[in-house]
Formats: sequence, C-alpha cells, structure tokens
Amino acid sequence: MNQFNNLKYIISCFIVFFVETNIILAAGPPVIVTNPSGSSSVSELVGKVLEWVLGVAGSIALLMFIVGGVMYITSTGNEQKIGVAKKIINWTLIGLIIVLVSYSVIAILDNILTS
Repeated sequence: MNQFNNLKYIISCFIVFFVETNIILAAGPPVIVTNPSGSSSVSELVGKVLEWVLGVAGSIALLMFIVGGVMYITSTGNEQKIGVAKKIINWTLIGLIIVLVSYSVIAILDNILTS
C-alpha cells in the first residue's frame, strides 16, 4: 500500500510541476531566446564543444604528465614509486591518444557529412 501512495505522490508532483506550469506559462508573451554560443549550425556547435573538450583534456594530460614526472624524479630509487609514476605516465599517454584519435574520427566524419 505504501508503494501505491508513493506512486500517487510522484504522479501528482509531475502534474503540478510540469503540466500546470506549462498551462500558466503558455498565457504569457512569447519568449525569444538568443543563441549564446554564436554558432549558426550544429556542426559549428559541435566543433566549439570539441575544441573546449580538447583544451580540458590537454590540460589534464599536461597536469598528469607533470605529476608522473615529479613522482618519478622524487622516487629516490624506490621501485614501487617508480612503478606508480610509470603507470601514471603510460595511462596519461594512452588517454591522450584516445582523445586525439576520437577527435580525428569526428573531424573525418564531419568532413564527409558536410561535403
């Protein structure tokens, strides 16, 4: 019986928040939404998003290369610390390769689809 009450509560919340607000908001003047990205097409928007993602991925990769290098330098011959540092550098390199390959695939598909 408790599950039935929860279901009634969820349905009533859905009706109040989504259905009733749409009826109330529909009576007002039309809302004009400007394009905050400044892009005129979907491919241009995807390109801007990809540039941002590549910037973030490159920054994280640079940071992780620095962390791995500092750990390698400060390991003072400890094999366990050297192993951890090498793993960080290797996984960072693998992640960076995956990001660059995925960007290349998307760029190739974009060229094929837009031409």
